[in-house]
Amino acid sequence: MKVKIGAIKEVSLIDVLFHPSFVIWFSGCNFRCPWCHNGPLVFGNGEFVNVDKIIERINNVKNFIDFVHITGGEPTLQRDALTHLFKEVKNLGLKTSLNTNGSNPEVIEKLIRKRILDHIAIDVKAPLNNDSYSKVTGVKFEVKKIENSLRACEALDFIEIRTTLVPGMLSKEDVINIASSLKDFFNDFYYVIQQFNPAETVVEKKFSHMEATSYDDLIEFAKTVKNIGIKNVFIRSKFGVKSV
Repeated sequence: MKVKIGAIKEVSLIDVLFHPSFVIWFSGCNFRCPWCHNGPLVFGNGEFVNVDKIIERINNVKNFIDFVHITGGEPTLQRDALTHLFKEVKNLGLKTSLNTNGSNPEVIEKLIRKRILDHIAIDVKAPLNNDSYSKVTGVKFEVKKIENSLRACEALDFIEIRTTLVPGMLSKEDVINIASSLKDFFNDFYYVIQQFNPAETVVEKKFSHMEATSYDDLIEFAKTVKNIGIKNVFIRSKFGVKSV
């Protein structure tokens, strides 16, 4: 079986909280977030690689990692390859991690039902209403799918929710709204506020000239979220991951 990917990083210390991981970027996405720095992957750039070849590379470094982390793009668009790869990873005695936009709850449910998913990181990109989500993702979208994905994750022990703080797109009130809504789904989860970093590869070029989210803003927003009762709050920036 083959999968279309954009890149591989054999050892990462920032993609799975507290754990070293092997990272695979799947190609293709159903969102068009204008600020996304992975523009080439969003539009399907990459190459088809045999899953068995990826497993060989994972096996070569398995003593140095705890998780295999699949991100994108949107990995659930290649559901068969994703499922096959995770099964093989579990056969190696490693744990699996998925970073997803949450738009395909049925895929997430299947991975959990098959017991081949150990950690999930869902990007909750905007307050959970259709208008806000459509604006931030660049496509018309119904948030019911995100809500269904969040509900499915209640069965997992290791849940991470990520929100990228894009200047001019999300206010402090928006982030409070997101964080407050998450308490309706989980009692125990990690909430990570991420830094926006401009790049030439963004989906819409005007975002390549914007300034990165300031470190002070990341800290301020994270403290605000913690003050409303979210226990485990982190920031992820170009300097790494930090608990607040």
